[in-house]
Amino acid sequence: MTGRQFAILCALALTWGCSFLFIKVIIDAGVEPMGMSGFRTALGAATLLPFAWRARAGFRQPAATWLALLGLGVLNFAIPWTIFGIAETHVPSGAAAVANASTPLWSAILATALLKADTIGPQRVAGLALGFAGVLVLMGGDLTQLSGSETLSILLILVATLCYGASAVSIRKWLGHVPAVPLATAQVSTAAVLLLPTALLTGAYDGADITTEVTLSAAALGAFGSGLSVVAYMYLIQNAGPVRASVVTYMVPPLRVLLGWLFLDEQIGWNLVAALGFILAGVAMVQGLNPRSLAARFPGRLVPAAAPSD
Repeated sequence: MTGRQFAILCALALTWGCSFLFIKVIIDAGVEPMGMSGFRTALGAATLLPFAWRARAGFRQPAATWLALLGLGVLNFAIPWTIFGIAETHVPSGAAAVANASTPLWSAILATALLKADTIGPQRVAGLALGFAGVLVLMGGDLTQLSGSETLSILLILVATLCYGASAVSIRKWLGHVPAVPLATAQVSTAAVLLLPTALLTGAYDGADITTEVTLSAAALGAFGSGLSVVAYMYLIQNAGPVRASVVTYMVPPLRVLLGWLFLDEQIGWNLVAALGFILAGVAMVQGLNPRSLAARFPGRLVPAAAPSD
């Protein structure tokens, strides 16, 4: 992974880590989960339109490619976001975060089976395990006492993350020729066409108190969390691979906890520090970083110079 790609990965983690603050404001105002999914995809698609116009040449694709893009809009956004909207009304956010962190594991399994060029060596396997362990350390307390309906919701989230993993691998294998902006715009727009009318028909906005704060939160969630960030994620999948791109789901939970402490007065404990250690080490290993490669990039700074031989 190049320095530019790693910077995009970190920016994605920060964007999606901030998104939960906006979601909390919107849900507290009385918007139902389906309403959340509907307007965030609609605003995301609207945000991408100017970029889509500039990249309009990339939309000239064969009919088979368009069918694949429409299908991915359902598989990668409409189905998972609907599942998350339903499931997260029944399970604690920490348990949902742990289940969501299965995305890189699905990506690794599917990439190994379908992408012969994306081999998963021992270091990346160990990195995936470390990152998932970090999410468990951070959020695992919510897993200790789950009811039957909550367990079913966790299983539904695992289905959603399987959709994410399958979509990422499919994009890498079959849609590498589609530029990132058309790739993202087609998917988000498809999801918006399906989700927003459903939200309106089911009364997802009835009784909601739409204040200025809610409007600004919705605009930020749609424009950044569901628009520009999707383009960046598509770029990472195509250029860094689905496994490396999907480890962003390991980085989001610590940021959520830290931001909750900064802005919502939520308490944090020792587990945040421990989890950060696991997650950062895991992400570094998945991205192919190790002490030797770092020493090669920064000779004489990270390790002492070797003594001259006789």
